[in-house]
Amino acid sequence: MGLWDILYDMVKEYRAIKGDEEKKVLLAKSMARKAYLRFNLDWDTEKKSDRKSRVFTAQQEMLESYAQMYLDLAVEIIDILPEEGENLIKIATMMKKGACGEITYSTNEVTPIGDECAERVLGFVTELN
Repeated sequence: MGLWDILYDMVKEYRAIKGDEEKKVLLAKSMARKAYLRFNLDWDTEKKSDRKSRVFTAQQEMLESYAQMYLDLAVEIIDILPEEGENLIKIATMMKKGACGEITYSTNEVTPIGDECAERVLGFVTELN
């Protein structure tokens, strides 16, 4: 089961909670934490994989995919955790920039943006605790 499946199940549970704001906040934080950690781990393992082909394409696809997931998650939690929703939107914006980053013989805009996103999400995890 992938992260998207896990988050989808958590979103269904989140939507079903009625009246218990504390439980909704805890579940929203848990969803954000999982999304942040998964991207960080995914990015780190991709970089350490020493892949020889399609390196930048894979990074671009990863950034675009996580950007979409982060926006979907922001829509769900922004009412109960506005600051976290905004963090998700900001990171998604950075990811989209990286996903469209220029790659030439002498220029790589993708990897540094992904590295910065991976670092920032770890900071968000710390703030969630």
